[in-house]
Amino acid sequence: MARDKNNIGKRQNTMTKTLITKIDLKEVEKLWVQYGCYKAADELSKMLKTYISFSTIRYLSQVFDWKRPVNLKSAIYVGVKRGTVPASDYPHLIFPEEETKNE
Repeated sequence: MARDKNNIGKRQNTMTKTLITKIDLKEVEKLWVQYGCYKAADELSKMLKTYISFSTIRYLSQVFDWKRPVNLKSAIYVGVKRGTVPASDYPHLIFPEEETKNE
C-alpha cells in the first residue's frame, strides 16, 4: 500500500502531527540520523515532556525514506562485513563502499 506523503500529519490528535508542528520534520530526521529510532524517541520525549514511541519515528523514517550511515560498532555492520548478512536487508542504512561491493 503506497502512502500519500501529502497527508502525513493531517489527522487530528496524532503524535506524528505533534512532531511535525512542534518540533519540525527536519529536526526529527536529524535526531533519527544521529541516534536511531529508540534513542531519538527518548530525546523527543524529553523535549516534548510526553511519551513518544519508537514506532512513530520508524513510521516517519519509512514514509519519507530517510537514510543514515551505519554505526561501525553495530552487529549489523559486523555481519555485513563478514558476509553473513546482506546489506540489502537494511535499505535505510548507508554502508561504506567496500561492504556493498561484496554483494
